[in-house]
Amino acid sequence: MTLLLATSCSSRNTTSPEPVAVTDSACVLFSPIYTHGDDAQRIDVRTVRAINTHNDMWDQLCGQPAKPEKH
Repeated sequence: MTLLLATSCSSRNTTSPEPVAVTDSACVLFSPIYTHGDDAQRIDVRTVRAINTHNDMWDQLCGQPAKPEKH
């Protein structure tokens, strides 16, 4: 009898699964990289390419163009 009660409580047909909420916070936690003034002319071309790749990926994943934050 105890076995019957235990199995009836654990049946998938009688137990509703909890809804799963997925929160993607990547667009909040990470942001585009901005350069200032003549930084782009002064830094190595490989660094400029890496920054551009990072910003392009951020644009692609977050679905919005990179905009500087206003403080």
